[in-house]
Amino acid sequence: MSLKKEFKKFLESDSELQIFSQGKLIYESKESGVRGLLDFLNKDCTQYQDIVVFDKIVGRAAAFLMILSNAKEIYGDAGSETAVKVLDDWGIKFYFEKTYPNILNKDKTDLCPMEKLSAGKTPEEFYKALSH
Repeated sequence: MSLKKEFKKFLESDSELQIFSQGKLIYESKESGVRGLLDFLNKDCTQYQDIVVFDKIVGRAAAFLMILSNAKEIYGDAGSETAVKVLDDWGIKFYFEKTYPNILNKDKTDLCPMEKLSAGKTPEEFYKALSH
């Protein structure tokens, strides 16, 4: 499987998220935000290895959930500088088409609520905050 080629197809699709394990598509979501990642994480994702994630928008919140999903590689159409720092800190390979300072809310008037919730937290603390 050529990841770059698959990623280009993903960008043209109406999917927001695709997750692969050992080269096979194991999960797909059309949900925006972190909902798809959260749903995947709430399933038994520990059974999968060599996880590669394609996501349209990757902020710190999404990066945290990808870390908890044991992702080894991440491809995003847009990524935030905070996601870059988190993924670098965790040693996870990533590729973003575009990088922005922050991920904004839908109105582009403030930070995305998930980015706010993830600030100052570890991946585990963020996941717990989402679960309440």
